[in-house]
Amino acid sequence: MKIGIIGYGNMGSMIGNNILKLDLLLNDEQLIISNRHIEKIEHLKEEYNDYYPNKLELTNDNTKIAKECEKIIISVETPQFKGIIEEILPYINDNTHIIYTCAGLNFNHVETFYKGKLTLIIPTFASTVTNNHSIQSNERRKGISLIQHNDKVSKEDKQYIEDLFNEFSYVRTIDKNESITENNEIEISTILTSCGPAFVGIIIKKLAEVASEKSNISYEECEEMISKTILGTIQLKESNNLTNEEIMNKVATKKGITQEGIDYLDESFDEIGNKLIEHLLNRYSEVKEDMDNEYL
Repeated sequence: MKIGIIGYGNMGSMIGNNILKLDLLLNDEQLIISNRHIEKIEHLKEEYNDYYPNKLELTNDNTKIAKECEKIIISVETPQFKGIIEEILPYINDNTHIIYTCAGLNFNHVETFYKGKLTLIIPTFASTVTNNHSIQSNERRKGISLIQHNDKVSKEDKQYIEDLFNEFSYVRTIDKNESITENNEIEISTILTSCGPAFVGIIIKKLAEVASEKSNISYEECEEMISKTILGTIQLKESNNLTNEEIMNKVATKKGITQEGIDYLDESFDEIGNKLIEHLLNRYSEVKEDMDNEYL
């Protein structure tokens, strides 16, 4: 079986590199990666020399992937998806399984063009693999991949995709009807998982800037202290199955400095958190309206 990836941006490259670094291709499988500017992916020939050209192929021709691949992962920016699907549509068949990573684009939109097997995957930068395949599977899984299938996807196809992403991330499946209901499950889940690393980054950046300005400690040292503290806290939380309340109780003392900080953040963050989620849900509504106008 041949698997194709169209688009080698942040998410496309993360998925492709994870598959190759972890040696996830079976003996009878081949990965074809397509990018409009093929010079941007030429480095993969040397990087994965053991795979190229028998199990890895590079191209700038999306129709090649459409003709040869049973499973096609389209990882481009949401506005570019329509052009890609129109380009490959004449070359795909009833057995083709389209997997796309475009946030804000639901099955109703895509099915105006393609009524076959569809899977939406919202991956996260947090799932980027930095270690090789000698790392145990349960130790290399990071971040959460959100996965949603339409009714045309068979049980076997669902299992294949979920097992593949489960090799480097934790998989959370979302019912296909959630994309058309008003409970915001897929939107909120995307905000927490796919957007999450960027939010963690801005929190570290801003806190390090303030701490550096109010001390003689460099920004880099402040950033390192915060990052290592966050990492250590998460590892401690998971390895000891601690709740957030237990962590706070173990660190803070009554009327102490830490408790003062907890009380301040507890009071202030309700407003910040509500405004953030509300702002992003409004943006989702705008994107959906754009997609409705474009596709429907």
